[in-house]
Amino acid sequence: MSADEQSSHSAIQSVGAQLAAIRQAQNMSVSDVAYRLKLTPRQIAAIEQDDFASLGPLLFSRGFVRNYARLLQLDPQPLLDAMQAAPANPAEPLTIHDEQIALTSSLSRHWLKLSLLALIIVIALPLAVYQWLRADNAPPAALPATHVAAPLIPPAAPKVAPAPAAPPVTPVTPAMSAPQPSPPAAATVTPPDVPARAVDSGQLQLKFAQDAWVRITDASKRQLTSRLYHAGETAQLSGQPPFSAVIGNAANVTMTYNGKPVDLTPRSGTSVAHLTIE
Repeated sequence: MSADEQSSHSAIQSVGAQLAAIRQAQNMSVSDVAYRLKLTPRQIAAIEQDDFASLGPLLFSRGFVRNYARLLQLDPQPLLDAMQAAPANPAEPLTIHDEQIALTSSLSRHWLKLSLLALIIVIALPLAVYQWLRADNAPPAALPATHVAAPLIPPAAPKVAPAPAAPPVTPVTPAMSAPQPSPPAAATVTPPDVPARAVDSGQLQLKFAQDAWVRITDASKRQLTSRLYHAGETAQLSGQPPFSAVIGNAANVTMTYNGKPVDLTPRSGTSVAHLTIE
């Protein structure tokens, strides 16, 4: 399969179809995903069927898809971009019916009285408030003048005889302290050159007879790949061994490590192989 065909195949798959395919490749059920995401199986089925309208506002649907992708160890941004590019559901036209209700003469008089009463209240209420505020803001009456007594002059304090002067104190010159010897300078020790440790590099090659999901990390926990490969694709990976690999649909995947074949026989009852490559 050429690169253009692979790109078109990925573009045809919807967001829900991609999540469902990777979930099946990881041997997980809808109930397992619903339990880990704290959702109902009906909500997971709606996500995989791209029925985002039943999940509420678009903000909720994007949050569910982001958490689902992280559970499958995928980059959620391409899926969110695909949701944004999808055409929105057309809004239903809103029909407005213009119905005229005839008013009887008694009802008209009643509304006329209410309108006059409301008009009186609107006019009289501001005037009453204005008069009330004006009365509160009136200046107070002038207070009668009162006689101000002259300040009293306190009596002079009695004179106190000065205390006798203390005898002069002869200053004492402190003895000169002997100079302290300076500490010896610390010797500088140059560490010997440490030869750099050689890092072994491992080469992995994978071939896919059918669609399969693969996740591989090296000794430094660096993720070399985490994606869904399609039938006919090949992958060349390199890193620092040992490698940790999880391969779905392992029976249809061929792997070599530094040119030597690797046994991808999965555990009994599953189609997913978990192995460490040294």
